[in-house]
Amino acid sequence: MAADLTRWVARAAADPVLAWHCRGLSLRLCLRCGPVTAGLLLCDEPRPLAGDDLRNPDIAITGDTAGFDRLMRPDPPPGSHSFGALLRHDTGLAITAQPVPQAQALAALERLVELARPERADPAGHGFAHDPATVTGRRAMLRRGSGARAMLHWIEAGNSGPTVVFLHTAGADSRQYLHQLADTELQGRYRMMAFDLPWHGMSSGEDGRETTVGYRLTEAAYLDWCVTFIEQVAGGPVILAGCSMGATMALTVTARRPDLVRGCIALEAPMTAPGRRSDLLTDARIADSQHNPAYVRAMLGPVCPQTQRDEACAIYAQARPGVYMGDLSYYSDEYDGASIAAPLRAADRPLALLTGSYDYSASPDNTRALCRAIGTDKVWFREMQGLGHFPMIEDPTAFRPHFLAALQQIERGRP
Repeated sequence: MAADLTRWVARAAADPVLAWHCRGLSLRLCLRCGPVTAGLLLCDEPRPLAGDDLRNPDIAITGDTAGFDRLMRPDPPPGSHSFGALLRHDTGLAITAQPVPQAQALAALERLVELARPERADPAGHGFAHDPATVTGRRAMLRRGSGARAMLHWIEAGNSGPTVVFLHTAGADSRQYLHQLADTELQGRYRMMAFDLPWHGMSSGEDGRETTVGYRLTEAAYLDWCVTFIEQVAGGPVILAGCSMGATMALTVTARRPDLVRGCIALEAPMTAPGRRSDLLTDARIADSQHNPAYVRAMLGPVCPQTQRDEACAIYAQARPGVYMGDLSYYSDEYDGASIAAPLRAADRPLALLTGSYDYSASPDNTRALCRAIGTDKVWFREMQGLGHFPMIEDPTAFRPHFLAALQQIERGRP
């Protein structure tokens, strides 16, 4: 283990990505496995530490050999796959750090865990016919039921067959579904659309207000915008697909307005998702364009292509300040699957629930609990091995068979 920790630290010290994430830091990191200790100074030019420099570290990862072995596996088990997962699971490794320095170093710490595993080559291209140039963007000024107006942006592809409307995750935008809309086979079978909520992506804010000061998303406002887009742009009923926050709202629209929905595909849908909102997501001491992508990187499948993992996180680096935290007010604090379970049974629409094995925000067991609460033969669940919280973008090729199966279930169970 001494050699393993030393090699890991040496690789991290030489990694340009980790160095980029360490700019402006001066934090001592210590790795301890029994009597074996290794360390790294997180700074503009990271370097290994030893001896007295390892006393009283700012951040320490401590544990037994089995815990470090799980972390270093090419295919680590869920819970040992990221720094964020280590914080939330009992894996034999303990993390000691103050909240603010840990948040300031989070991007470097997530990269550090990636470097614990052997590097793998990304596949060339996608495993399906894929043409992003066929995906177009549009905008329209829309007014939701409450009277609030916004210039909504959406992307679309395909022009025949049932309409599929995709809902993005908290703090993100419609680019998350680019690879599904670029799927030329799906374009021949479906009309596909994905829109940006106000203050997200290329949509404007509401009523000419572009600042996000005090932004908090509510279920009522989110539901209102989804209904508005379906009625005024997509035309209903549609197949509604969403991920995470988008999944909870896709289910909510299905429960509250089943007249607008032919079927629902919910990716990473929890029964509840408490504890996701953090004030550190918007804090002047922390670079949110570094921290927030790392906050979500922790939930990605570790075996997914690195390019796709980076693409999934890049969207979060470009979000407006406060939007991610404000969205989580709905997703983590307000949403409760128990409140829509009975209305979903009454709606009698086909439901497909897909959850990645590495997701801890909406774990497979969390989704299973939701599935049991709905308790109808119209609901279908599948756990997606190797995938995490953002399956549609972290590995579009591996996600595709699951999505096709879900569409098939919706078509078979169409009311």
